[in-house]
Amino acid sequence: MRMRGLGVTLALALLGAVGGYAVGHLTREEPVAIAQAAPVPASDPSLPVDPQQPYSPDIDYPPLETDLTYRQHTLGDPPYFVWVYRAPRGWVRTQEDVSEYRWRPPDEPTIGGYSLRVKLTGEHKTPAQMVREKLRALRRGYQDVHVLGRTQSLLSFSYRDPGNNTHRFNTFEWFTAPGETVAKFEMSVVGREADRAGLDDLLDQVARRVAKVQ
Repeated sequence: MRMRGLGVTLALALLGAVGGYAVGHLTREEPVAIAQAAPVPASDPSLPVDPQQPYSPDIDYPPLETDLTYRQHTLGDPPYFVWVYRAPRGWVRTQEDVSEYRWRPPDEPTIGGYSLRVKLTGEHKTPAQMVREKLRALRRGYQDVHVLGRTQSLLSFSYRDPGNNTHRFNTFEWFTAPGETVAKFEMSVVGREADRAGLDDLLDQVARRVAKVQ
């Protein structure tokens, strides 16, 4: 009888333990998953946030045309360092540096329009190296630089002019002499959004006739 009573007592104790565990398991709080903290924009920031600065208006001058006629010119010192190239007929030349000239229409303002620039280079770098270095310099010195085209010898981009806050479009191309790998001749065209078709045609017309005088 005592064994039966003890058995009943043990059974009740076991039931109580199981029930207590079940109740404890059901009422226990699960660990809360905490998301990683991240900054959120303030609804009323203490400092004003300026939108992107708009470009200033371009100068009032007719866009560059695509049906220009050209004349041949030379650049360099004879007899070993002479290159031939073409520039639009009627444009005037100004000297930028030693063996570096800029061409533009005679009545165009000197700032804000379009132009052609030619130069002999002596940096002893390949055209691909010139492309890379030009792009690095642009990104260090100018804002809103956007690459529009890039090859092993050409770099086309737009940027914000730091002096006038205008939107400018520029393309550089480098040339090697026959049988050589070092860039010796550099040309570039620059202008406004309205000049882009004319700039593309100007670049093509000049680049196709650049040549080293043998």
